[in-house]
Formats: sequence, C-alpha cells, structure tokens
Amino acid sequence: MHTEETNNLFTNFFSSYDNELKSRMKRLDQLISRDHWLSVGNYKESILRQLIANVIPRKHEVSTGFILAADNLGNPIKSKQIDILIWNSYDYAPVFRDGDFVIVPPEACKATIEVKGRLTRDELKKSLRSSDAIFEFARTPLSQNMKIKKYIFSFDSYRLHFPGGVFDGLSRYYYKQATMPMSERMKCIQSRWPSDISWSLFSVDAIFILGKGAILQEPKNFGGTPHLTFEAYKTCNEDGDDHTYAFFEHEIHRSISTIHDSGLYYMKQPGLQSVAQNINISKYPGKSTMMLPELNPNIYWGDFLEDTIYRPKLA
Repeated sequence: MHTEETNNLFTNFFSSYDNELKSRMKRLDQLISRDHWLSVGNYKESILRQLIANVIPRKHEVSTGFILAADNLGNPIKSKQIDILIWNSYDYAPVFRDGDFVIVPPEACKATIEVKGRLTRDELKKSLRSSDAIFEFARTPLSQNMKIKKYIFSFDSYRLHFPGGVFDGLSRYYYKQATMPMSERMKCIQSRWPSDISWSLFSVDAIFILGKGAILQEPKNFGGTPHLTFEAYKTCNEDGDDHTYAFFEHEIHRSISTIHDSGLYYMKQPGLQSVAQNINISKYPGKSTMMLPELNPNIYWGDFLEDTIYRPKLA
C-alpha cells in the first residue's frame, strides 16, 4: 500500500533530475551571451550524455558521432552527425573511435537523440530532418532486424504550443518538408510492418520537452493499414513536479532492453519497472492524439474518442 511519504519519496526523486537540468541551464544561460550558444549547446548535450550513461547497462555506450554502412552496390550510407548515440559496444565494434566520438554500424545502434536547448518551429523541422536520415539504413542488406529508436529532447520551447504546435510541426514536416513523400513513407512502413522491424526507421519515436510534456509515436493498425499515431502525455503536475526526464529515461530503458519487443523490459527488470510506475505521467487532456494519414472517425471508433483527436494545421 502506497503511503503519502512513499509517494513523496518517488515524486521528489524523479523531479530532482528535471530540477537539476533546469537550474544548470538557467545559470549558464544567464552567464553566457547568445554569441556563444554553440558552446552552450555542446554543454547541454554533454550533461544529457552523462546522465544517461550513469543509468544504462554497461554493455551500452553513450557517444556522439555517425552511423555508417553500405547498400547492396557498396555505396556508402552515412547519417548526419548525431548529438547522442546509444550503441551496444559489448557485441559490436565501432568502425572508428576517438574518445566519445564514434562511427558505428547501424546494427550496433540502439537509439539516437537530437538535443535542443529551445525547441522552435524551425528547430523542430531541423531535428526531424536529422532523425529522418536514419531511414536510409533500410537499404542496408539484411536490415530486417534493424531497430533504431529516434528521440528529440529539448530543455525548453519557444512559440511552440504543446501539444498542438508540435503536432502541427510533425504533420507539416512529413507532408511538406521531408525528402520522402508521405505516400511513399507509408508504403515503406506498410510493406515491412509488423514482421520486419525496420519499419520503425521511417518515423521519429518520441519528443520530450522539459516542463511541457512528451509525445510518443507508435503505428496502429486500422483496417489492415498502419497509421502513424502520435499521443501526447502530461509530465508535470499542479504542484510543479516535473517528471519529463524520468519518463525519457524510462523510454530509453525500454528501447535498449531487447531488439524485438521492448515490452520484455518489464519481465527482465521487474524491480526497476516497479519504481518507474511512480513516474507522474498521464494522457494530455483534450485533443491528445494525432494520426497520420488522417482517418475517418468511423474507422477508429472504439479505439479513440472523437474529442481526443487532433486535426493538424499544415500552413
């Protein structure tokens, strides 16, 4: 039975990480001018790398760098530089390593994280474009077991309403700004889903914004066709407790637990899961779900209530 003291223990513990991140960033932003924002950005990436490295299993490393492979014809496939790259250094060797900088093959990579100090409409587009380059590795031979989670983590946001503004930015990118047309993207997902897990390379998996919340994506089957389904979560309560980072860390644990089924995380680490159950999250009130492509309400009736569905604005 949970007591108030126990609940406060977990609430304070999970909030401490978010408070630490915010306080360190606030002090730095007050001392350093805009002329040095590149250095500030590098520092923010470094802080996040250190936090993640302290809690994930030792078989994984937290680095920065690139993913590199070749297609069937031997042509190189290279990602953009990745802010944070989580990879399995126990079972796989890097192509290149120099300190925290690595170049790794795609099968070694478990997750990529784009880090933003302040997420704006334009920065969201840039982050999605960087993450989207990962789908090129579907051209790698024997890519059917390749699953790379793609996250965006931001310390703040500016003129980007949550979740509506983020939903609009996601829809705008996939329909108007991405190099791959939406129709072709969905064909690639449908041709692989669900048996070939490389389908997951074709969309961002989650966006986390400190003090605001999180948006998670998981395709859902409607009428035999998968649709990208984005769901918004509230990670802060009325008392000011912020569990955004704790939720982010929990999702990383799930993504690296096993290649095929992140749900096995709960069986492998029941003790850790029992602690994670105290993370303060809930579905965002109101219109908290967006599906791409959009669906007729008659198709998703029974799975989602109409008043929870967000209709994106593409302008």
